[in-house]
Amino acid sequence: MEETTRKARAVTGNARPRRRVTPDVEPFDTPGASLCGITQKTAHTIIRHIKATETPARRRTKQNIRRVKAAVERQNGEAPTEDEIWRALKSRDIARNVRNFLWKGIHSGHKIGNYFTGMPAPWCEYAICPMCNTTEDLQHILFDCTSNEATNVWNLASDFMANRTDQWPPLDVGSVLGGPLLQFSNDGGQQRGLTRVMRIVITESAFLIWKIRCERRIEHEDDADAAPSVEEITGRWYAMINSRVAHDRHLTNKRRYRRKALDENLVLDTWDGLLELPENVPANWIRHPGVLVGRGTTRPRGRER
Repeated sequence: MEETTRKARAVTGNARPRRRVTPDVEPFDTPGASLCGITQKTAHTIIRHIKATETPARRRTKQNIRRVKAAVERQNGEAPTEDEIWRALKSRDIARNVRNFLWKGIHSGHKIGNYFTGMPAPWCEYAICPMCNTTEDLQHILFDCTSNEATNVWNLASDFMANRTDQWPPLDVGSVLGGPLLQFSNDGGQQRGLTRVMRIVITESAFLIWKIRCERRIEHEDDADAAPSVEEITGRWYAMINSRVAHDRHLTNKRRYRRKALDENLVLDTWDGLLELPENVPANWIRHPGVLVGRGTTRPRGRER
C-alpha cells in the first residue's frame, strides 16, 4: 500500500501544471457551447451530429448508396456524394410520402424478402414472390416481377413522357432511390421543367407499384381473383398524376404560402405538353380548375387523394 502511494505521489509530482485562466480571459476560454446563447435548434443539430458520427454505417445502407451513385452517374455523367444523396431526399419536387418510401428503401427498411426468411411458417412464405417463385427485394418488386403493376405502370410512364423526352432512360432500383438527383435534357442543356416532371413520374410510379403490391400481398393475401386489372392500374396511375398536377397548382398560391409558394413558370414548364387543355383555357392554366392529364378523371381512391 505504501509503495502504491509513493508511486502515485511521484506521478503527480511529474504531471504538467494545470493552465491557469485569468478572470478576464475565462469567458472566452470556456470549452463547448454557452447555454445562455445557444438555441434549441442549434443544440438539437449538434446532438444529432454527434450521434450520427458515433453510429456505424449499416451494411445494406452502404450497398444501396453504391447503387444510387452508379445509377445517378449513368444518367448524369457524375456520381453524387453521400451527403448529396441524403439532402436530395428533402427535395420539394417529391411528395412527403414518396420521400419516406425512398428513405426506407435506401436503409432496406421495408419488410420484404430476407426479413421473413428466418421466421417460422406461415410468415416465412412472405419472403417468396408467389408469381415468380423467387425471393423478393425492391428491385424485383419494382422492375423484375411479372405482376400487372410492375409491367403496366412503367409502360404508362414511358408513353406519358414520349412527347417530352426522346428516349425513356434505363431504370433500376438505384434510379428510383436516387430519383431526386436525376437530371434530364433533350438538347444537351439541363431543362428544369423536364427534370422535375421526370423525377415526379419515376418516383410516383415506383411508389404506386409498391402500394398495389402491398394490397395484393397483404390485403388480398395473394388472391389471384382480387389482383388489380390493367384498367384499374391505368386509372389509378392517371389519378395519381392528376393529383400531382392539382397539388402543384395549389402550391403556387402566393397569398397562402408567400415566399414558399412554387414558381408558376416552373409548374407550367413541368407539365408543358402533357395536359389536355380545352379550347377556352389560356396557356397559363394554373387558375383554371379541371385541367387533367387525359385519363383517370374519376375521383381517386382514398389512398391516392
